[in-house]
Amino acid sequence: GGRVLLRTADGTQLACDEVVNCAGHGAPRLAAALGGRPRSHVPAAHFAKGTYFALSGRPSPFRGLVYPLPQQAGLGVHATVDLAGRCRFGPDVEWTSNAEDVQVDPTRAAAFYAEVRKYWPDLPDGGLVPDYAGVRPKVSGRG
Repeated sequence: GGRVLLRTADGTQLACDEVVNCAGHGAPRLAAALGGRPRSHVPAAHFAKGTYFALSGRPSPFRGLVYPLPQQAGLGVHATVDLAGRCRFGPDVEWTSNAEDVQVDPTRAAAFYAEVRKYWPDLPDGGLVPDYAGVRPKVSGRG
């Protein structure tokens, strides 16, 4: 309990009963900077990189989303169709300590073929091309 007093760099002060930290990648750093709490209450930074591959050379075989059974730390490699009708598959989960690592590793394609073929066995060889990746913060790490 107790009131929390926040002071910004420009001198602004805000008193409140609770603070909700929604700083995404910066949440652990912000929690540590706020102080007033035991260090054990500051969450560790955990980052999950998610890669997407796009279907190349043909229209999407799906009209909507296709979700496989969820996997550890994610929803599984699912199919999404954008407004232009382009089909993408992803994301996978790759634990990383680098929140800025958004490069797509083309060698991950083999795992994508295996995952996508669980619900679309007709995915042709050579049908996937690297698309994009993003890194999302997670409240817990691997395992």
